[in-house]
Amino acid sequence: MTIRIIGGGIIGLSTAYHLSKEGDEIVVYEIDKAYEKASFARSCGGMRSQFSTPTNILMSRYSIDFVKNQTDVTFTPNGYLMLFDHDRQQDHDHSLALQQRLGATTTSMQPEVLAREFPFLSTDDLYRGCITRDGSEGWIDPNALHQWYRSQCRAAGVQFQYSDFRKASFTPPDTIIITAGFWTREVAQHFNIEVPVRGEKHTVFRVQTSKPVIADLPLVADLASGVYLRPEGDGYIVGYDGNNEGEADDLEPYWPSWDTVWEKLYGRFPDIFAEAKMVGAWAGHYDSSTIDHNAIIDCRDGVYFATGFTGRGLMHSPAVGLSVSELVLGRVPSFDLSGYRLDRQAQPEKYVI
Repeated sequence: MTIRIIGGGIIGLSTAYHLSKEGDEIVVYEIDKAYEKASFARSCGGMRSQFSTPTNILMSRYSIDFVKNQTDVTFTPNGYLMLFDHDRQQDHDHSLALQQRLGATTTSMQPEVLAREFPFLSTDDLYRGCITRDGSEGWIDPNALHQWYRSQCRAAGVQFQYSDFRKASFTPPDTIIITAGFWTREVAQHFNIEVPVRGEKHTVFRVQTSKPVIADLPLVADLASGVYLRPEGDGYIVGYDGNNEGEADDLEPYWPSWDTVWEKLYGRFPDIFAEAKMVGAWAGHYDSSTIDHNAIIDCRDGVYFATGFTGRGLMHSPAVGLSVSELVLGRVPSFDLSGYRLDRQAQPEKYVI
């Protein structure tokens, strides 16, 4: 079988890696040789199982196990702490039960317990906090995982063409797979397929404080304010769902949002961020499904595509690469992909951060 994969980012290379185990002739086309615009390279590297939909949870659990036990990529096991206000009580109760039923080790903490264990947190408005403590959540270096995939693919004979596939000369392949992030929409139109995905530009700030960095801090996602952060080097990296600029063409950070971000940081972490300095920033695109913020993994007219991960491409890449390879090879998928089909009923993923 001859296979052409359009898009050599984290999803494309995971797919190539899994298919290469079958000995097929695989060529990956990537137009951005330096990966300057690639979403994975601009990710914060988070890997978590705390989601509100079953397949996202199961894909995370598989992918985290894969990274920790089948690659040489360093996994920082600080965990995740997700904060829920009273307006999100129902979301908390539902997702906690679902995660535990599917084998995740998420536990819930009442505000007074949070205040004792994390005395730098303001907890007055919180309903609960959900956390993992067994090293099953954390973060990685996104480029390290991409490089691992690339080295494995090259060793297996996967070929790389750093060019626009539309300008390439080749015999029509048996299989075409599109894994081009939010550009999948444009690429799929070349094959007369409409894929409902758009780019969402987000900015991440680098922040230093006058207090020593809490190096063992979990990645904290404050669902009430929309801010998330984790330690990095001599400071923190901080994201905010309110600085989503949509399908902006440039990757210039949205500097004007910093004042709002700082206010929200100070409101939740007054002891840490009373004196804070923004020392840099970067921006990247989420490939966001316009259906429900869940992935799109499907096939039309013999063309396969995987996109719409809304910030989960890196963390789910092992599971997605496996799933796409199973579809291409005609095997029963390891995960229930019905919620990822083009013609699905919308089932929104609530925890998009």
